[in-house]
Amino acid sequence: MYRRRHLGAAAALALAALIPSDGAAQSALRPARASFALAGEAPAPTALKALYHVRLTSTWPQEAAGACRNGGEETLDGTLIRNADGTYSGSFARNTRLLFCGAHGSEGAAAESCALTLQGKGRVTVNGVVMEDETSPSGRSVRVEWTPAPGHSAVVTGVCPAAFKDALRGMYLSTRHGAEIPLTAAGTSPRTERLENYPWTVELE
Repeated sequence: MYRRRHLGAAAALALAALIPSDGAAQSALRPARASFALAGEAPAPTALKALYHVRLTSTWPQEAAGACRNGGEETLDGTLIRNADGTYSGSFARNTRLLFCGAHGSEGAAAESCALTLQGKGRVTVNGVVMEDETSPSGRSVRVEWTPAPGHSAVVTGVCPAAFKDALRGMYLSTRHGAEIPLTAAGTSPRTERLENYPWTVELE
């Protein structure tokens, strides 16, 4: 659904293998096919729930690299609340453990191998637009974007150079992420599924 775009910064190496993104760490969101929030002729999504409890769990690839590995895990947990204009928004808790093991270096320079771990914790601000989706149980999905809120923390440890660790931490705390989540209709049971084209499993209530 989304195309990947890769940053030139060396720190992107640690993120590119894990998360489709707006840089190396997330995906550029495509234009909505039919947004109930933007299309004035479309009816309000009355069949949808007024709020959804959402839990996203990463399904990042886990790759061994000698004595260390690339991979990790991330979760986002929170509630999406429908706004008067039909959009959804909320504040989610985000917990991350990202592992990087590999080479880095500027173009033309000799690559150096190193390993690091990023531990992140904090809140993210989530905004979503409803779209038509014939594959969804309700016939609609929500296109969500989230960005780290003020106060989000991240600690990077390991033997990589300080500049590389600082660059990775800066991207983690500033990158905008996105995904599309199929919505269930009002009155239906909780649903868990692995998202198509995104490295996430979603639990929706």
